[in-house]
Parts: sequence; structure tokens; C-alpha cells
Amino acid sequence: MGLSLTALCQGVSDVTLAELVENGLVLRCLFLDPEGDATRARELEEGHPVGHLAKITRTNMLAIARLRETLSPEATERVEVRTYDDPLRFNITRFDLARTLVQPYLPRVRGLDAPAFLVEADDAHPHGLFSIFDAVFSQTWDRGRVIED
Repeated sequence: MGLSLTALCQGVSDVTLAELVENGLVLRCLFLDPEGDATRARELEEGHPVGHLAKITRTNMLAIARLRETLSPEATERVEVRTYDDPLRFNITRFDLARTLVQPYLPRVRGLDAPAFLVEADDAHPHGLFSIFDAVFSQTWDRGRVIED
């Protein structure tokens, strides 16, 4: 979950992603809607020309669509894409049922320049940070608009 998911879409090779998904990884990509108000607001905040971040997001969404074209039918079903149009607050990458990487979107700071935090589930504190960020992702996912190829 984030703006354009560049770390995933441009930082992980297509071959590696395909292999992971073919081996059972469920990939849920929740992009900020490139046509939405929140994307335009972030472009303004970061001082980008209108459409700059939207173009990056659309490019990364196409990368995921191309990935799906290379997968077996069973694996294709494990790659889901949605968009949302809420104020941009966090990039959330959940690795498994116990670890998530969270990066805040700070005022006038590019996502790559913001600190990232590894948050781990703690059975002793079931309502800790992991469950909070898991809920943020899940609630946004549930409201998201499904993107079909």
C-alpha cells in the first residue's frame, strides 16, 4: 500500500516476483489512484508538475499487469490490484503474518527519503503497532477499487 509502489515494481525483478508468486506468494498491490485527488495533492506538496506522480503510478501498475501475463492461471489469481483515493499517510508492506515495513509520507519529503520502520507482531501485545497497520491496510483494501487487466 502506498503511492506508486516503486520499491516493489522497480526494485524487485520480474523474474523474482514471478517465481515468488508461482511458489504461493499472494501479492496485493494497493496503489494511490493516479486519477484521484490524493495523487494531485501529493504532486503539489512535493512540487512536481501535474501528472508526474500519476504517470509513475500508471507505469508501475502496467508492470504488475505485465507480470500477471507471465504467470500460470493459478498464480495469476494470487496477484490482486486495487486503488484508493485517501490522503497519503503510509507505505505499508506486509511480508507475512508477523512483519510489516511501514514508511510515513512526510510533508515535502519524497517517499524514498522518509524513514522506514520494521514492525513485528507481538503476541503479548495483540493490539500493538502490527495490528494497527494491518487494520489500516485491510480497511483501505476493502474500500479500494478493483483493477482488472
